[in-house]
Amino acid sequence: MLVGILACWVVAADDLLLVDSKGDALRWLEWLENNGPTAALVWSSWAPEGDAALRLAPALAEAAAGEGLEFVVVDVQEGFEAAEEALAGRGIQWFHDRHGAILKEYRLIEIPILVIVDSEGRLDGRLTPEPGAIAAWSQR
Repeated sequence: MLVGILACWVVAADDLLLVDSKGDALRWLEWLENNGPTAALVWSSWAPEGDAALRLAPALAEAAAGEGLEFVVVDVQEGFEAAEEALAGRGIQWFHDRHGAILKEYRLIEIPILVIVDSEGRLDGRLTPEPGAIAAWSQR
């Protein structure tokens, strides 16, 4: 019975559902397949250092583009309205993950964090959300 309970917490990347900034559902793996490898800032307005990481989002997006990565912010564990209030109008692509499924998928224990994900949904890096971290990751 314990195995069944634990198994329900595992979310396959192809089953990971997010909501885009318009409020429409999207499948994370499908988005990755269409957009390619991605640097995702996993973020929330309530997180310590959340404001500082969000201020770096334009520089993170630029650094990601320089390495051939898409960039997106994934707001986790708060209501869509809070995500929209914090992220709308900033000129960055963002998705909403109300229940933090992406945290479970990639076994993330702290936010904000920058994750590099390949086009098949596999985690390729967990980074401190700083523009230089992307360049260092690409040179590994």
